[in-house]
Amino acid sequence: MKIVSIRHKGLARFVEKGDISKLDRRVVGKIRIQLTFLTGMEHSDEFRSLAFWKVHQLSDHRWSFHVTANYRLTFAVDDAAKEISILDLEDYH
Repeated sequence: MKIVSIRHKGLARFVEKGDISKLDRRVVGKIRIQLTFLTGMEHSDEFRSLAFWKVHQLSDHRWSFHVTANYRLTFAVDDAAKEISILDLEDYH
């Protein structure tokens, strides 16, 4: 799938330029794996049953992946267009 919009500026720099300077270095590896998974998938069904990232749907129909105790990678998926939008790294606490 293609990432079409990113809210978090540090995450956008990472995705677009490989620049990790605005991200916590402790989470870069996990985020890299999660983004690789998201861009490589064909349909959102592929992540719905993943237990290890504590995947769940939010009330506004976006999805959430666990990154750390406080941070989540959130995003919306359009299966028909094969696009990921509103990608964000959010502090849940």
